[in-house]
Amino acid sequence: MPSRIATQDALHALFHPRAVAVVGASDDTTKHGFIVLTNIRDTGFKGGIYGISRRLTDVDGIPCRPDLASIPEQIDTAFLAIPAEAAVQAVRDCARAGLKTVIVGSAGYAESLDAGGAERQRELQGIAEQEGIRIVGPNCNGIYNAHHPISIGFNTAHAKRQKPGGISIFSHSGALFDAMAGRLAMLGAGLSLFASAGNEADMSVLDYMEYAIGHAPTRVIALLIDSLQDGPRFLHLAQAAHAAGKPVVALKIGGSDAGAAAAVAHSSRMAGDAASYAALFAASGVASVATLEGLMTAAALLDKYGCRPGQVGALSTSGAGASLIADRCEALKVPLAKLTEATHAALDTRKMFSRIGNPLDMGIFGGMRRAGDVPSLLMADPDVSVTVGLMHSMNPWQGDPIRAALARAREASGKPLLIVSPGGMPAAERQTYETLGMDVFTEMDILLEGIGAMLTPLPNPAPPIVAPSHHTLPPRPLTEPESLALLAAYEVRTVPTTMCRTLDQALTAADQCGYPVVLKGVVAGVAHKSDLGLVRTHLPDAAALTDAFTALSAGSMASRCAGIIACDQVIVQPMIRGELEAIAGVARSEGVGLVLLAGLGGIFAEALRETTTWPIPTTREAVMASLGASTLGRILHSPRWKHPHAAGALVDLLMALQDAALACGDALHAIDVNPVILGAHGAVAVDALVVPTP
Repeated sequence: MPSRIATQDALHALFHPRAVAVVGASDDTTKHGFIVLTNIRDTGFKGGIYGISRRLTDVDGIPCRPDLASIPEQIDTAFLAIPAEAAVQAVRDCARAGLKTVIVGSAGYAESLDAGGAERQRELQGIAEQEGIRIVGPNCNGIYNAHHPISIGFNTAHAKRQKPGGISIFSHSGALFDAMAGRLAMLGAGLSLFASAGNEADMSVLDYMEYAIGHAPTRVIALLIDSLQDGPRFLHLAQAAHAAGKPVVALKIGGSDAGAAAAVAHSSRMAGDAASYAALFAASGVASVATLEGLMTAAALLDKYGCRPGQVGALSTSGAGASLIADRCEALKVPLAKLTEATHAALDTRKMFSRIGNPLDMGIFGGMRRAGDVPSLLMADPDVSVTVGLMHSMNPWQGDPIRAALARAREASGKPLLIVSPGGMPAAERQTYETLGMDVFTEMDILLEGIGAMLTPLPNPAPPIVAPSHHTLPPRPLTEPESLALLAAYEVRTVPTTMCRTLDQALTAADQCGYPVVLKGVVAGVAHKSDLGLVRTHLPDAAALTDAFTALSAGSMASRCAGIIACDQVIVQPMIRGELEAIAGVARSEGVGLVLLAGLGGIFAEALRETTTWPIPTTREAVMASLGASTLGRILHSPRWKHPHAAGALVDLLMALQDAALACGDALHAIDVNPVILGAHGAVAVDALVVPTP
């Protein structure tokens, strides 16, 4: 069996080929076999170019050969412009002809959601493993290296000579390449690498990302993703990219139910949970955007100005404009700087009316004679890392003094100053701003998305995974007492729980823990006991406990009449009182891996649907920071909350849950702790369910 070509060696051959072939060459100008072949030539590739056709001797002057073996030089990569049924054997032929990589452009694989397509994709994977060749796609439209240059694909953008630059784009969508490349051109930015990952039968977006980290011309990595294959690997690569000075920005599609369904249909990749991906991006220091325009704007700004952790300074020529900036920053979660007392004091001496704030209304200073150094004072504030100015088109007598003041501020501070003019402005006026070092935009929200990416905090080093000893799980959901016992073993604080088979045992247990108590029936395979009448709370005395036990006992007439599932065992727990219920747990998110989560419990869990999520492993500091910003955290840190130690106790519980999850590893699908009672007792888990991976 041939040895498999190393991924990074294969990608070097893919992006820097010596010679390229198109299998399925055609003289029909509407066919991919013509389009891909002529795109390679017309975009400036200097190596060998060959079509493979048994019928043709050339395509538009490009030589054709009947098979790969008859080509007079070694081919590094080939594009298969043939149907899916034929492509499987063609990949094997490419491998045996010594090619390192092959691009499978056709659809008809796992994304088709039929048995034949899925089987074809499995065959491709088997060929890659057996023959050593590496595969791009299938169901993709190719690659581009603007520096080599090499364009192998059929998208409209593949037919254009893209401006070489620092931005590499790796996408599960190939069809959006022209939109992304076009937006970069509008922004004056340049392309480095592009790859359409498609179904990822072999090489993935993460492989391309890793290659770009070591690719000298690449300065920014932009990702358009349906789903990831390996969340922990992504986190590691993102941190490596930042260490190399290459920021990463991502657009995750499939966040809504409809979007998730479309994403699956598009590329056969599960879309995954939006909250889990957001948590992964935040932990990785990866900027996340919501629009395609924002993705390219963020990439262009990061390429030009780099990461600028901090906050935004803003100014406008009107009070309404300043209010608008403030509103949009809040909506898009772009932080506005709280100006220092020194900045406030300096600005205050120059105003004529109103008050000083950020965003600044330049109108309150009564003209540029008093306001000439206002932009400089704003941009000099230590908390301001980027400034945005909302400007309209102005006559020279009005605009020149403002532009001069803005230019002085930009030069003195060394910080980016970005202009947004929603109504646009004449080309000459725009050119004046740009000559003075200020980029001009027309869409405020898109600009703010890009600025938000620049402000993304750098990632903290990933915590080392120091897992406790491996914990084996049975091939079924654990019962509540089993789940609580497992969690208690990893120092999750749980309610004392006593298993009982007889009424006497239950009465003894209740006497030992003290009334009131909770009685729960234990039935294998039943996760939600309260829905089936298996939970009795607030039992004040022995008589109430006896009645409840009788109702839940196997063979009880009362249980049969009430439609309650009878049980052979019960558990007795003390009734833990608290002032707030929370939920906590661990879930396995498709593409991300295990995540830790917490949120308000009880009736609020369903009503608000708000939880905070962290990828595992995470740090105590990260949990405390994110939890503090959540609704649950704000309650626990409120001056009216009477139990300040409960917040720390909840963090202790979450970190212990992480230890349990790491110990279970791949065997774990989920841990559900609902509720966690918060109050004078701190944080106590009173119910739990541990579910193994199916």
